[in-house]
This record gives sequence, C-alpha cells and structure tokens, in this order.
Amino acid sequence: MILVVDDDKILTQLLRTLLEEAGYEVRVAYDGEEAYKHLKDPKCRGMLLDIRMPGINGAELLMLMAAEGINVPVIVMAGFPDFDEEEMKEFPNVKKLFHKPLYPEEVLGAVREYCKK
Repeated sequence: MILVVDDDKILTQLLRTLLEEAGYEVRVAYDGEEAYKHLKDPKCRGMLLDIRMPGINGAELLMLMAAEGINVPVIVMAGFPDFDEEEMKEFPNVKKLFHKPLYPEEVLGAVREYCKK
C-alpha cells in the first residue's frame, strides 16, 4: 500500500488514480495526524508526503517517524522552493524530493524504485 498525504484533495485524487492504474493499493490522508495512523499498517510500503499541511506537517511527521523507528520510504512533495535535497538528508526515510508541479512519470518512477509492491 502506498500512502498519499497532502491537504490538496485534487492532487491526492490525481496521485491515487495514477498509482492505482499502475497496480498499487493506495490510501489517502489529508494531514499528518491521519497519515500517522496508516504508517503503522504493515502493508504500508511507501509514502508520498507534502511538507506544508495544517496540523502535523510533513517535517513533523518525518521527525515522529524517526523518533519511533518507522522505516517507510518517503517521497517528499514540496510546493515551495525553501526545501532542498540537502535538508531532507537529515531524515533517513526520505528517498526523493520533488518540487511541485509534479510530473506523473517521475512520481511513478520514484514509487517503483523506492516502494515495493
């Protein structure tokens, strides 16, 4: 299962459709708190994560994952240029950083590379 976490409901639906058409089971969460519940599911094989969200944001969720030893591969989606690859290296789960707008073929390629079916 791939977890898609973003407060943009249109984007989450587009990503869900893309991934489901590629054969992945997908769950969607609109904030970090909701996402955290799904991360404990043993079927979770990866997460597409927005950084800026209300409530528990993406960076806080990454810190929580590190503190609790949750080792799910994460592909970060940043809508603002103030996050870079170097900054994301402090989080061992982060495998890739994309800046929005996203390109479907790149996202799907990263999911295939880092997230087992």
